[in-house]
Amino acid sequence: MTLAESTARSPFGIWLDLSRAGNFPSVWSNALAALVLSSPSIGLLPSPGTIGLVFLAGSLAYAGGTTLNDVADVAFDSIHRPERAIPRGWVTRRAAAWLGIGQLFSGLGLLVFAGADPLALLGLGGVIVAYDWLHKRWAGSVALMAGCRIMLAVSIATLPGQLMRMPFLLWLVGLFLYIVVLSVLARREYLPGAPSEKLGRVVRRLLAFIPLVDALALGVTSAWIPAACCLLAVPLGRWAQRLAASG
Repeated sequence: MTLAESTARSPFGIWLDLSRAGNFPSVWSNALAALVLSSPSIGLLPSPGTIGLVFLAGSLAYAGGTTLNDVADVAFDSIHRPERAIPRGWVTRRAAAWLGIGQLFSGLGLLVFAGADPLALLGLGGVIVAYDWLHKRWAGSVALMAGCRIMLAVSIATLPGQLMRMPFLLWLVGLFLYIVVLSVLARREYLPGAPSEKLGRVVRRLLAFIPLVDALALGVTSAWIPAACCLLAVPLGRWAQRLAASG
């Protein structure tokens, strides 16, 4: 039994389901890579306070996006994902919408507080909302899905003292392509005749393996300690996915 199932209608279980909390480790890995690859001296570890703040901000922004995604997808999920919180009746669509808005604005607000560029954060929020609204209507939304991760990284790179140099930009290209491929596979999961269970497992595995892209970019720049941390995010993500039943 998963944690979300065992907590049934508890607020924590509902939050896990809406937030896809099992994917948080990949968000943390992206945030760490963004901090290190955009640092004044690549390989320089940021302060624990900065790491904690961007991890929390990134998690809240991600949770806000997935919660609002469920709000937008109620009709679809009622048929294809009835186990999710809103179709089950664990939370109303209205309550989930307010929760998602609060999470998204809290994440963006933390980054504003830390000194990130408001225009970059506006772009991050805009891409998240656009993806939630369009992803079932437009095949090109796979680029928006990747854009959510990219804009989080760009927003982090606008924090005081950070720089967007070539290693950072090359990492963004690799991350973008990886997420696009992942998103294309995810869209195929619900096509008529598609092996949904098999594709679902592949997509969850690819989500957990996102930190490999981060670790590779950090390893190329000889940032060995952050690279090792990103590698550890892979088994942590697999464990969290089983625990929270997210994907």
